[in-house]
Amino acid sequence: MKLTKTTFACLTLLATISTGCTVTTSGSLNTGSATPAAKASTATTPAAAKTVPAAKTVPVPANWITMEDGQKGYSFEVPEGTERHSERSNGVDVFIAAIPKPSEVGVMVMAFKDPNLTKDDLVKVASGALEGLGAKNVKIGSLTELSPDYSLASYTALNEDGKPVKGKVLVATDVTDNYVMLVGAEEPQYQANEKIIDQIWGSFSMHSGGASGKS
Repeated sequence: MKLTKTTFACLTLLATISTGCTVTTSGSLNTGSATPAAKASTATTPAAAKTVPAAKTVPVPANWITMEDGQKGYSFEVPEGTERHSERSNGVDVFIAAIPKPSEVGVMVMAFKDPNLTKDDLVKVASGALEGLGAKNVKIGSLTELSPDYSLASYTALNEDGKPVKGKVLVATDVTDNYVMLVGAEEPQYQANEKIIDQIWGSFSMHSGGASGKS
């Protein structure tokens, strides 16, 4: 699947209120028969890694809202005040969000149907999405399986302005539905915002049976 830059023209309309996703108050994302949300894992952080000084870390916002697309069957949380936009192009639903300052985090979610794709295939979709935004030298690391439904990887790239960016890629399969979530920031701001990034992707939830097909 090739995602062209035209698909992501809505990046310039981030202040436009989303028409595809509805906003609910923050709370449990796992309602009804929803598949449990992806879980943030600390195993990917080396034990010897130096932590960001507290004064340099962007505080995790206290108030979060739930973005939910009932038709596509997914939801996730973002900080209150997030600017967002969604559109549909060539059978792909695209949701884009910019987290309010002082965070400098961007979010993209793609949802589409294809019963034949694997999570490795979805990584290629993620790479194509970044390239569609003008990114160069896109590198996505090996997938870490979080569950039969979810896998996670890290990515790096140079954005359209030649600045290094870094983030996480969450891929999920749900029988015939596929989901790709990209959450990241320019590399100098990545560590300071990593807790926010992890909370966003870790809140993603599918509202049906997941890859097993059991609802």
